[in-house]
This record gives sequence, structure tokens and C-alpha cells, in this order.
Amino acid sequence: MRYIEEGPETQRGRCKVTPLAYSILRNRFPESPDPVKEWLPDKPEWPDGIPDIDILHRELNDLKDRGGKIVLYGHDDMDGITGLYVGIRILEGEGFEVIPITPERSTDDYGLVPRLMEGSLLSGDLLLTVDYGCSSVAGVRWALDQGARVVITDHHMLNPPLPEAHGMINPQRTGPPATYLAGCGVLYAALISIYPGWENEPGLLTAVALGTVSDRVPLLGWNRYLLEKFAEMDIDMIKGGMKMLAELWPARESAWTGSMIRHEITSTVGKGKGSGIGIMLDLMMDEDYRSCRSIWKLMKKESRRRAYQLSDVFSQALKNRDDQASAYGMTLVYMDNIPDGMGGTLASKLSRVTRRGTLIVSPREGGKLVGEARSFGDWDMAGFLVSMGRVFTNAGGHKMAAGFSCKGLKWDQLRELLLSRMAEYPVDPVPKPHIDLEVDELPNPAELLCLAPFGTKFLPPAVRKDKLRYLLQVGVNTVSWGISEESGD
Repeated sequence: MRYIEEGPETQRGRCKVTPLAYSILRNRFPESPDPVKEWLPDKPEWPDGIPDIDILHRELNDLKDRGGKIVLYGHDDMDGITGLYVGIRILEGEGFEVIPITPERSTDDYGLVPRLMEGSLLSGDLLLTVDYGCSSVAGVRWALDQGARVVITDHHMLNPPLPEAHGMINPQRTGPPATYLAGCGVLYAALISIYPGWENEPGLLTAVALGTVSDRVPLLGWNRYLLEKFAEMDIDMIKGGMKMLAELWPARESAWTGSMIRHEITSTVGKGKGSGIGIMLDLMMDEDYRSCRSIWKLMKKESRRRAYQLSDVFSQALKNRDDQASAYGMTLVYMDNIPDGMGGTLASKLSRVTRRGTLIVSPREGGKLVGEARSFGDWDMAGFLVSMGRVFTNAGGHKMAAGFSCKGLKWDQLRELLLSRMAEYPVDPVPKPHIDLEVDELPNPAELLCLAPFGTKFLPPAVRKDKLRYLLQVGVNTVSWGISEESGD
């Protein structure tokens, strides 16, 4: 599509959409009668796209009438931890007793683990999950047997049989645009629908923005609405750890990319034993700003150590790539010495470098195999793993990130099953770099900053001039064109 300066100059939120930016949006949303509104929608009607919010509302009212507490069970990654923060802030603010629980990814299976809930979840309590639980048949059954009520909030792919929870708040049941939400966003949307006085509270917006970008969900639709509200908020209305995190956000009120945030904040926190994820919830709840700054300095120091460690592991992983899987367009690596919590980070880095969907497999105690998967291009790793559901003890995730655990198979057996499925799975494994416009002269790159933030599924604009592809390069207070075949994610 050749750029012709014919689009209207439109004000949308804080942004004045330039004619050049309008041309990009018209090209990216060709079926939409209003590409600007498609890019940045109006305030969503959350219950229209997210099922069972009414069930959660009823369960919370009943719980308040009979007494009892909420056991809030969240995933041990940034999406889950930020979701825990959202749940604790709102539900404790509404007078409930909340007990947060997170699993330990180095030892615990995927799904709801009864051992972690024993002694906390009692008859008459409400088990409420965040970013977790839509495939936890056994864990939900255990909770029901204790006499608890159960409501799942999750955004991961639904893989029947589904657990027999009283409510399943998962937008995968309804479809886009709600399916773009991260787990923290799903819980936030559900709770502000029930308790609207919490809507747009700056600390909650900061948590949802961080969980959304860290989880690499598409920066489209309802997510853009939430990120716009985050950019508009008054940072002086928050304290302590949340204010620090908002201040650390590069170019929050102007133009940023998801990779900038993951580099500055998410990677500093890390995952696994010894990383900052174990204290992240306490940091977010802490209102002592100076104390939080001191803790962050220690986390930065630890993250640098882990970065060196990742570099060594990454070099080994490149050598361990499975040649047959590479021929099918996937990066498959088996390693028995991956540091705790580093499998997902390693998979993300390999997927970017090799430009393929990536699966990292490692052994655990008791003969168990676990996998961390990251998507690239048309690879839908959650769909790929769920299509092999009978092979795994647990498997699931969303389109960009997924995982599994497996018992009873040795690596050579699992490898053959994975390769066999790769050969059959319909995918264009190595996508061509996107091009938004054909141009005679490179336009002023600053005219496209109004479209930021850029990230998953809403990549920086790319133009082609004289057979060369130029990608918009966005930094803190800088923007330029660069010749590149990268996606820009």
C-alpha cells in the first residue's frame, strides 16, 4: 500500500493521530469501518465479553453473608503476581479476608496444588484464582471436596475436560477482544464491574499494565484501553512500591515498546527461586518508598548476575538445538542444567534469535519432564501443546506462551511424539517481516509516535523504500528509521 496523505487528523485519547499514522491503521485494520477506534477502543462493557462475572458477584455477596475468607491462588509470574495485587487491594478494601497463595515453579506441578491449600482453604471459603486454574480438574475437585466454593479467573486456552468450578471467568469462552486480556486484566475487569469505585485507581492500573506487557499478550483492543488509562493517571496518587514501578516505566506518558518495559522491569524481577518474583507482591504492597528503592537496587544486582548466567545457558542451548525440529520450523532444546525459573526467559530469547516457535524441555525430580514454550509468527504454542494433551500431565497457556509437565515418558520418547506432531501441525513457521507502507521518501518517524505503545501483535511500523525495509526504532526520547528484517517485538 503506497502512502497517500489523505487520512484525517484525528484526536483519540491523548493522541493526535497524524495522516501518516492513519494510513498505517487503515492498512492494519482493513475490515474496520473506523480503524482509529479499532486501534484504541472506547471504554469496554466488560461483562459483554467476560462470562460469569455475575456468578462471582453472587459468590462474594454470599461469602460476606455467611462469613469465611477468600483464598486467592495466582500464577508465580508477573501476570499472576500483579493479579494477586489487584485482588488483594480490591477485595481487602471491600472488607474480605484474603489469603494469597502462589506455587513454586521449580517443584510444583502446573495447576492448583492441594498441598498448598491445605489448612488455608476450609469449608465455606471461596477459592478464587487469577491467571490460573482453567485446566485444574483435580485441584478444583479437591477444593469442592473440602466444602469450598470455586471461581476460576484465567485467560489461558480452554482444554477439555474443564474443572467443575462454580464459575469460569475466562474470555476464551467468548472470543476477541476480551481474549487479548492478560490474567491480571481479567480479574481487574471482573472486580471493577462488581465494585466500580475501584476503576482507574492508579496503583491497580500500574499493576495491570505491568502484568499485561510482561505476559506478552497482544497490545490490541481492550489492552490498549487499559494502557491508555495507565498513561493518563496521576503518578502522585500512588505510594511506595507502586509509585516506584510507575516511575521506572520508560517514557510512560509518551512512546514506549513492550521490550523496553520487559528489559527495564520484568527482567530485573526475574522468575524462579532466588529471583525477585518471590518478594514482588510484598514490594508492590509496601508504601515505604525509600525501602522499596533499596530493595530494587538489590534486585538489579541479582538480575545482572542472572543475566551472566543466562548468557552461558543460552550459548549451550544454541548448541543443543534439535536439527530435525529445526527442519520443521521449531526450535526444540533439551537441557538438564537450566537454572530455576530461567526456562521461559531462555525460550523467549531463543525464539527471537532463531525466529521460530521455541520449546525448552528439562527434567525434574521423580522422572518428570517440564517444558516452557514461546511462540513466534504463526506458531501457537498453547494450541500445539494442547493438541497433544493426552501426552502431558498438564498443558496449557495462551497463544504467545505456554508450558507442560509430563510423567511416565523418557526424553527420547517424548521427543519422537513432539517431532511427529510438528510434522502434522499446520503452521507457517518462519513469517515474512511485515511492511505497512511503500514510500518514495522516508517520512518523519516522529509522526508515528502517536501509535505507541508497540509490542506483541502491534509492532512498530515498517516501510519499504527502494527495495529496502525500514523499521521504526523507538527509544527513550528517540525515534528513527533503521534498515532491518526484525519484527520489532
